[in-house]
Amino acid sequence: LQWFKFFGPGAIVASVTIGSGELIFSSRGGSLFGYKILWVFLLIAFLKWVFAYCSMRHMILSGAHPFERWSLLSGPRGWFPLFMFAIAVLCYPIWFSFLAGILGTACTWIFGLGTHYVWATIWLLVATILLLLGTYDFLEKTQMLVLGLMVGCISIAVFYVRPDWVEVFRGLVVPQSLSYPDWAVLKLPQLKGRSEWVEIMVYASAIGGSSFDYLAYVSFLRDKKWGMSHAGVASKQQLETIEEQHDHPARVWIKAAKVDTVVSFGMIIILSVMFSVLGTVILRPERLVPDGLNLLNYQASFLVTLTPWLLPLYKLAVFFAFFGSLYAGAEMAFRVIFEYLNTLGRWRGKLPMAKVRLVSIGYIMLGAIGIIWWSRANPDIQLIDIVTPAAIYTGVLSCGFYGLATAWTDRRFLPAGLRMGGTLNAMNIVVGLAFTAMGLKALWDYDQVQAFVMLGAFFGICIVLAWRLNFFLHRTPGDSLESPPNKI
Repeated sequence: LQWFKFFGPGAIVASVTIGSGELIFSSRGGSLFGYKILWVFLLIAFLKWVFAYCSMRHMILSGAHPFERWSLLSGPRGWFPLFMFAIAVLCYPIWFSFLAGILGTACTWIFGLGTHYVWATIWLLVATILLLLGTYDFLEKTQMLVLGLMVGCISIAVFYVRPDWVEVFRGLVVPQSLSYPDWAVLKLPQLKGRSEWVEIMVYASAIGGSSFDYLAYVSFLRDKKWGMSHAGVASKQQLETIEEQHDHPARVWIKAAKVDTVVSFGMIIILSVMFSVLGTVILRPERLVPDGLNLLNYQASFLVTLTPWLLPLYKLAVFFAFFGSLYAGAEMAFRVIFEYLNTLGRWRGKLPMAKVRLVSIGYIMLGAIGIIWWSRANPDIQLIDIVTPAAIYTGVLSCGFYGLATAWTDRRFLPAGLRMGGTLNAMNIVVGLAFTAMGLKALWDYDQVQAFVMLGAFFGICIVLAWRLNFFLHRTPGDSLESPPNKI
């Protein structure tokens, strides 16, 4: 049981997904599809656990961040990290505008005044100020508190409404086809042009986080100092020593990664299932679907079912869940941006991290504010419409690429005695292929040929840029993969 004290980095990832993932999309899924949607949440969380754990495992053993390893994939040096980094950088403001927009709609409901555009802008600025004053330790503790309170309150509500537990179990373990109910299409005409597959892929993106969340996840290991994660990239001789010593500290610390990922994804599964069950039992009979500016209001009945005076508690929980996502999410975004820039030869080990952090947070927050006010000039565009393409790219398609690249990384850089076992490696490959296939299908359903043309063009641009910018992407003379420690 002492291993559970190492639960920390995973709490940040889990709590960041509570707002958009569990509170909105799990509830929406239960309202639209009932108990039949539960197996999707279980499957997605398991698939994401596989490559998250495998990626953390490699970082603990070798001290190398995925961006570092991916730089050596065949082709112009650094093309694949550039591709993954570009997706993250382009989508960060979109995701944050979505989260801030929902927090804004919640505040108009909570306080009964103002517009969600104004509230969203205010809380983005407040989060920015707190980020510049806060630390990792404070971040971890606050997010663990939010996560624990949410699990406790929602667990009570689920047992109080007495769902059909046989159907809950069947929905979890028996894959079933999913289709919109007739009443939902009549009530929300926009569903006619939105396939069930695209709808479910948005859930898949939000549940458990996106690919860039896991790039930040492994970066947090530097703060925890698990294994070799904080000591720079291990040399060939160091890896051979770790391979020979079965009780080497780096190998022992893998247990911490296993505990942290299992607990965090277990929390994600529990929350997803419970919110979906409440959506099925409470919202579906009333034909209420979280949508538009009512993405959060209907879920108030989850706690009001217990007693009406719990409504203020729900409002408070919503506020902290989404504000926590803004706060922790921006810190995670900085980690991804820093880790990528630190792989570029001319900046390796020389980056002024305080300035990188300031610029990263400023870009994300100001970009999100710009998108929010752009949406004000285009009122026909709903919040969920803004985030859909970003969700497909960051939470599904790039997760597939991440899983496949992790399998390659393990075999390419670790000695035989430290590589993943055959089963875990096969699971990693299957997960990568599954997410890639799901992402491509979602892109086709979303925008068909045009979506594939844009994806191909994006790949091509990154490859050309990697070739043209080799002055930065190649190491300077004397620079080695066996780098000094990186302190964040």
